[in-house]
Amino acid sequence: LLFFSCTTIMHFYYVFGKSNILRMIENARQYRYNYRMKYFVFSIDDGTIYDKKTIEIFNRFGIRATFNLNSGLQDFVWYNEGRPVERLKLWENREIYANHEVASHSLTHPHLTMCPDYIVEDEVKSDISNLSQIFEREIVTFAFPFEDFDDRCIDIIRWSTNVRCIRTSKLDESFSFPVDRYHINITTWQIDVALELVDKFIKDDKAELFVFVAHSYDFEFGNSFSKLEELCKIVTSHDDIKIITMSELAKKIEERQ
Repeated sequence: LLFFSCTTIMHFYYVFGKSNILRMIENARQYRYNYRMKYFVFSIDDGTIYDKKTIEIFNRFGIRATFNLNSGLQDFVWYNEGRPVERLKLWENREIYANHEVASHSLTHPHLTMCPDYIVEDEVKSDISNLSQIFEREIVTFAFPFEDFDDRCIDIIRWSTNVRCIRTSKLDESFSFPVDRYHINITTWQIDVALELVDKFIKDDKAELFVFVAHSYDFEFGNSFSKLEELCKIVTSHDDIKIITMSELAKKIEERQ
């Protein structure tokens, strides 16, 4: 057996050459690594004052998330079940997002499917322009506000802006990759459900992608920041799970097509 193994190795050495053999080994290793890798996205909406605590948790775990912001609603306050929800003044708080991806969530958070074409285009274009100036970086991802989207809006945003990927509000618990980067669905927007599903995600050998969506005020009002910490701890403790941003996910989708 030893003789056969040595003979086989020498045969490959002379036929393919040392550099090619090393390249083949590296390609095989990389293929195995990519094949078993799972991806997890944290996508947080609206840019409220509670983002500060969410970001503190993410930073502690070394997580880079995507924050979907509305530049036309800075310092805006609304009420959720009688409790005030205050949005951040982005100019004054842009540093807290320094280690994270910033994405467009539309200018004023309307129901885009109810808007005419030119309003849909302006809501996204204006928001991207404002966010680019505030954060001094390119804004290339978009997340629909509300549980509200359609193909008309997707096509308008896709062809009239520089957006490279779009997150819809459609629930999809299949853990599979999107068909394209303009139809990225979400796994769940509830922290309790996320903690239940992440166990299935870990145990499922065919699972590829988990997209967790939330608002920071959900954690505040639900007294569930500790649950967010638990989710972060679980995800970061697995070497075969890589946490990526939406734009990084878009690149992964392109690589597979």
